[in-house]
Amino acid sequence: MIRCSYYKYNKGDTMDESILEGLASVKGYLGGAISNYTGECLVCDAAKLSGDLEATSATFNDIFRDSHAISKNLKLGATQIMEIHTEKAVILMGCSGEESRVHLHMFAVFTSDGNVALGKMALKKILPQAVEALA
Repeated sequence: MIRCSYYKYNKGDTMDESILEGLASVKGYLGGAISNYTGECLVCDAAKLSGDLEATSATFNDIFRDSHAISKNLKLGATQIMEIHTEKAVILMGCSGEESRVHLHMFAVFTSDGNVALGKMALKKILPQAVEALA
């Protein structure tokens, strides 16, 4: 796992890179990242992915923020989790909650035959840990 090159947080806190290990053990896991609400990557794991996960994470973050706005416009509340299916993979995006002490977004990529259900459970466990680490 690697810390994204432009890692920073207001308080200068650090996030233990091992926080993504719960995802790495899920069948079909290819990579993941945690970013702050503005899209700055805090920690990422791109060992099994081609391409630039840091830049991709920022794009995912924009998609997630747009989904927040759309769901709120429909008076459905903020988006909590999104799932995108491609020809070769499944992308999960989760949010710590707009009202949490630290508003974070998390992204994970799995092979199309990976255990996405277990991946969702891991996201739900990791996000509160990430908030606690930075709060």
